[in-house]
Amino acid sequence: MKKAIACILTLVLALSLFAVPAVSGAEAVLYGDADGNGVVSIDDVTCIQKHLAEIPPLIAQDNMPAAMVSGEETLTIADATLIQYFLAGIIERFPAEETEPAADTLVVVFSRTGNTRPLAQYAADYLNADFFEIEAAVPYTDADIAYYTNCRADQEQRDSTARPAIAGTVEHMEQYSTVVLAYPIWHGQAPKIIYTFLESYDFSGKTIIPFFTSASSPLGTSASNLHALAENAEWKEGRRFAAGTSQTVIEEWLQELGY
Repeated sequence: MKKAIACILTLVLALSLFAVPAVSGAEAVLYGDADGNGVVSIDDVTCIQKHLAEIPPLIAQDNMPAAMVSGEETLTIADATLIQYFLAGIIERFPAEETEPAADTLVVVFSRTGNTRPLAQYAADYLNADFFEIEAAVPYTDADIAYYTNCRADQEQRDSTARPAIAGTVEHMEQYSTVVLAYPIWHGQAPKIIYTFLESYDFSGKTIIPFFTSASSPLGTSASNLHALAENAEWKEGRRFAAGTSQTVIEEWLQELGY
């Protein structure tokens, strides 16, 4: 046993000359990178040991999730040991990564007035899904949606080629098999920025679940007109909800769909 431990420690010391990237299951966290320099190395082990001994500089709060590789709620010497094991090739992933699987479902919402956003959040909470809000690169003002005044929304909705630019993108769209798409109704149809979104990604093989909010407009062709923009996706039947619809109603609808 002592000989085996000695071999492991020798291997760790040899590998301490190198820095390697950690295999991370969460985009925002590079597990093992306690010092926040973008790589995992023996320096991160030292960083944790000094932090536990309260020797400055202490680990920054923003870097703490990366340091806590054991998945426990507090930082311990076990975290330093696991990083040594990772550098030695004894383990390939940290326990903390195993507890954070990538979400399989994405809820996407466009909500200029805020009526649609809460309903989309209900769906995301129920499905344990990631959440992405579509925001226009040039934000819509109140004047832009003053209907029947030849405002920006009026012009876009009657222009079949209008594709308003979106600020921000969905990272790793390929990881999602299901996309819930929530939007308001503008002049009986989805806002043209929804068209922009659907034309920005490959939805082949994905399931799209659309729903929209309106005061009185029926489903009509607002959902089916979007199908051609992602024709290789499986589209579920859309559903209309009034603003202020409860979380219970949203959850019951998703249950009816088999979720």
